[in-house]
Amino acid sequence: MSALREILAALLLVGGAAVVALAALGVARLPDPFSRMHAAAKAGVAGAGLLLLGAGLAFGTAAAMLTVLAAVAFLLLTAPVASHALGRAAYVAGAPLGAASMADALSGVLDRRVFDIDPARTLRTRPTSPATPLEEPVMSAIPEFRRPADPALRDAPATAPGALRRIVCCLVGGASQAEATAQAFDLAGRGGGSLTGLSGAGLEARMWRGPLPVGGAFWADWLTSRSRQRIRENCAAALQDFQGRAVATPGVEVAARHEEGQAADLVRTLAGHELVVLPAGMGPHGVECTPGEEIAASLARARLVPVLRVRRKVAEVRSVLIFVGASPACGMLAAGLLRTGLWPTADVSILPVADYRAGVAAAVEAQAALLRAAGRKVRLLPSLDLEFERQDLQPRLATFDAAVLCCLSTHHGGLFDMVRNCAHEAVADTVPVVLLP
Repeated sequence: MSALREILAALLLVGGAAVVALAALGVARLPDPFSRMHAAAKAGVAGAGLLLLGAGLAFGTAAAMLTVLAAVAFLLLTAPVASHALGRAAYVAGAPLGAASMADALSGVLDRRVFDIDPARTLRTRPTSPATPLEEPVMSAIPEFRRPADPALRDAPATAPGALRRIVCCLVGGASQAEATAQAFDLAGRGGGSLTGLSGAGLEARMWRGPLPVGGAFWADWLTSRSRQRIRENCAAALQDFQGRAVATPGVEVAARHEEGQAADLVRTLAGHELVVLPAGMGPHGVECTPGEEIAASLARARLVPVLRVRRKVAEVRSVLIFVGASPACGMLAAGLLRTGLWPTADVSILPVADYRAGVAAAVEAQAALLRAAGRKVRLLPSLDLEFERQDLQPRLATFDAAVLCCLSTHHGGLFDMVRNCAHEAVADTVPVVLLP
């Protein structure tokens, strides 16, 4: 028994020493403070923990083992917190990121300021995308679907308002479906255009499945069939309400379509329409979801056609909020609003988010000038700080009838998204109607 304990203690000591050696090599070789801190944290927890356990077994007494276990528990409780605090302080202070860092997951989450940092210290300049209003808009992978449906408007200025002659109302169900359908009929009736009710049950069954464990095919097929059945039930209820409103609104040209197949079928259906109206809160599998996972968010990212997300029908839009952040797409929001021709008499307010970030103030001024040149009344609101409280922001948002956003959510998943508020989600959950141009 003594020999076995000594062998185990020796293995733990050698393993701990190896972890500490590798961590020391990482601290010496890794390019930036954050990766070096990652290596040092492994030495402080795994390396030191293995060394302590090996030492406790080598002594072989109960007092030694209790002391070792207490020390390991203390390391597990304090080292991750200390590493997180040091990393946060380094990021806020502007410590340079290594050249291998292709994405900054904390961009827009923490207020990063650069103090006394020489840019030459970084190994390679990281690409940046300043939110300037002069930047060209991101186009669809199928450019012809972003052209105006009317050939006479193809040579018109980018901000020239177009008539909403062809509107699609997505019949996906949910608590806001009736409100979205009513809003779509109201828009089609005012513009004298046609309205298409579009329903569908998503992609083919084999396209819904990803990598599966052994024996998971049956479970995946069962989940897929249940999801498609739920979607069909939602579509049937929404279609019944759509047809009832069509009978009560004889002045609107109405059609209905149901699609179940490839994504290209949906693209062909949306091509040539000026606006898509969707209810808020519904995801692609027939259940309610967070704003970033909604069907409206997916269509907006595809940039096939402007998306109008309806949480509650508004008879008359008197005030519109344009939400401008550091994303390059935020520089095109005013142009997108003017191009759709929606709410031409409404007052427009522009709310910048952290206007000290590069490009935000310039984008706000450029869009305000564009709106004023189009004869719109514009009001600039005080900048919203990134460390805002949701309960303080919502009363300000409740005064607006509609909002114009570049996206419904800036959450990317992970630990930080669990502890921070998303201003875009606050707007989507408060303002009745949101335009994603």
